[in-house]
Amino acid sequence: MSRPGTSSLARGASLYVICVALAKVLGLVWIIPVTAIIGQTGNGIYGNAYAIYNILQQLATAGFPLAMGKLISERRANGERPVVEHIYRVTMRSLLVFSICAFLIMWFGAPMFAHVISLKSGQASMAQNVPSIRAVSLMLLVVPAMSGLRGYLQGFQKLEGPAYSQTFEQLFRVIAMVVGAYLVVDVWHRDRAVDGAAAATFGGFVGGVAGLLLLIGFAWKLRRKERAYGYEDSPFRDGQILRMVYRLALPVSLGGLVVPIANLVDSWTVTNLLQATGQSYLQAVANYGILTRQAMYLVMLPMAFAYAIGVSVLPAVSAARAKRSHQELQGSIVFTLRSMFLMSFPTSAALLVLSRPINEALFGTTAGSAIISTVSFMSIFASMELISTYILQGLGKMYRPVRNMFIGVAIKTALNFILILGTHSVIGAALATTIGYLFSSLLNIAAVRKYSQVYFSVRRLMSPFFRASLVVAAIMFGVNRFIHWAYTTVLPTAPWRLCAIVQLLVAGGVGALLYLLLIVRSGALGDDELRSVPGVGRYLARFGRRFRKPRRSGTIRSRKYP
Repeated sequence: MSRPGTSSLARGASLYVICVALAKVLGLVWIIPVTAIIGQTGNGIYGNAYAIYNILQQLATAGFPLAMGKLISERRANGERPVVEHIYRVTMRSLLVFSICAFLIMWFGAPMFAHVISLKSGQASMAQNVPSIRAVSLMLLVVPAMSGLRGYLQGFQKLEGPAYSQTFEQLFRVIAMVVGAYLVVDVWHRDRAVDGAAAATFGGFVGGVAGLLLLIGFAWKLRRKERAYGYEDSPFRDGQILRMVYRLALPVSLGGLVVPIANLVDSWTVTNLLQATGQSYLQAVANYGILTRQAMYLVMLPMAFAYAIGVSVLPAVSAARAKRSHQELQGSIVFTLRSMFLMSFPTSAALLVLSRPINEALFGTTAGSAIISTVSFMSIFASMELISTYILQGLGKMYRPVRNMFIGVAIKTALNFILILGTHSVIGAALATTIGYLFSSLLNIAAVRKYSQVYFSVRRLMSPFFRASLVVAAIMFGVNRFIHWAYTTVLPTAPWRLCAIVQLLVAGGVGALLYLLLIVRSGALGDDELRSVPGVGRYLARFGRRFRKPRRSGTIRSRKYP
């Protein structure tokens, strides 16, 4: 039996996950042609620009969208519609101011940011990185407004607009990146790495404009009704609303800054530390590009699914707490954690055993395959940290996940120096990041148990997905090795990239189908959760009823809601 609120949360989260999955597939599409056009050095320049942008983008939004979604969800649950309208107006005005300030800082501060990337080769770093930093800074003019509209719609638990905008934005971004890089490098014959990377980063601005226009369309329909409530009847002044939002936005912003800060730590330490081990500037930048635009990009795929689930659960947890509905709170938390494990375990298994064909098929090289395998488990810990952060923020514990995440970043930073200098390789940075996420995710889960008063067994929640992923990993490894042996024996002169694509499609396809069968058979997914999958949900539910074993109980214990 499903708990109240779980079915609607499942439907919204499923739609969001599907749209994010499409967006990430599109995101993988650009890697192949753009990497071929701008090369590994261009990828490193691209990664450096985004490391700086992500910090300022988070400061520009300042946590306001998530704070707005949480406040709107709570006020709507209490019937305070004029306050909802007031929150929207004050937040959007504040986002406009912050976005302009962040854009100006990034545009005019580009030379300084570029110099810090490589202190040993400052002039070369500025010549390479300034164009891309300034190109990506234009996104700061549209992304904060886009985030604000997403937060507004999420506060009403209207996830269609935020979901579709993810795919729409990525589609236009990919087209602009590929076409722009091609025109600059192959038609106008400009510098492959410097100008090609700048053209690719500019594609983000084009995608942002497209996503913003779509969100405006969705918000307009809702705004036509909500504007009728007005905000004149709101008992608060603008300053009071701003302080109310700011009290929530500050810890959310600090929490959101952790991942960009971790990326910036890599941007400013990895290149310098690799040069300290004897690598040249160009070698260090290329290795940093492999880490950020190949390994980390693939590892972040399940993080995108976790984000899609997280933006659904935060307002749901906030509303359940406002209504003091312990049953809804319990259902939302457990559903969210199980959904995260459902996506992250098989993805990690695939990255672990199929890293070489993935790397060859997508990037046309074997360089970085060991790095992808090394960080494959990071996606589980990073997803668990992100999901538990959203849950804690929904529970009103805004600063606890921030503290835990900064502990993880501190551990990662210290290990960067130890492991990079110890291994003389960028793999050291990958290991440091994985260990940092492990510590912060465990601290977050302990806090969720403490403050939610929902007592669950992480071992039991993850057990069916872990067991299924072990079986799938073994099968994919065997299929992968067999195809490689058969292909090289029968067609030894055929293109090796074609072999990698065949390995990836066959082994990955077999693994995905087997994983679905094992999960349904184990009873890990209930009928309501299967039915919530858009398009094919009723067929999956019918299949599950016929195929699964009786579901075990006893996963959850709870106390009385405080």
